[in-house]
Amino acid sequence: MAEHKINGTDVLLFIGLDGVTYETVVCLTSQTVTRTTSEIDAKSKCGPDKLPGTQDNGLSFEGQVMADPDSGKTATDELDDHWREKTTIYWKVGKVTPVIGDVTYYGTGFVSELTEVFAQDTVATFSGKIAPYGTISKTTATS
Repeated sequence: MAEHKINGTDVLLFIGLDGVTYETVVCLTSQTVTRTTSEIDAKSKCGPDKLPGTQDNGLSFEGQVMADPDSGKTATDELDDHWREKTTIYWKVGKVTPVIGDVTYYGTGFVSELTEVFAQDTVATFSGKIAPYGTISKTTATS
C-alpha cells in the first residue's frame, strides 16, 4: 500500500475494563499521545554533551460534554466514575478499522485528571489525562 496521510478525525480514543470490549469516548475534539526522555547534562571540559535520562509517556484528551450517550460510548459521567474509583482501565488510540501502516497505541492506566468547563455562550467541554502503567505499547496494521 502507498503512503497515506492520517486524518485526525479518524483517530479515536477507546476505553474498556477488560481489554477486549472497548467504548468510544464520545465527542472528542482531540487526543494526544506524549513521549518524553529527560536530558542528562553530561558536559565537561571536553565540551557540551547530553545523555538520555528517564522516560515518561502519557495520554491527554479534550472533548464536548455529552449527557446520556448512545450505547457503546463513554462520556464524562463514566470518566468521572473511573477517576473517583481509581479504576484500572484499558485504552487505545487509533482508527476504528486500521489499514496497512496505521498505528494503534494502547495500554492500561488510570484517569489521573478530569476537568469540565461550563462557560457562558459556549458548549460545555472537558479535558483529561490517562496515566499509563509502564510504557505505551503500539501495533502497526499489516493487512
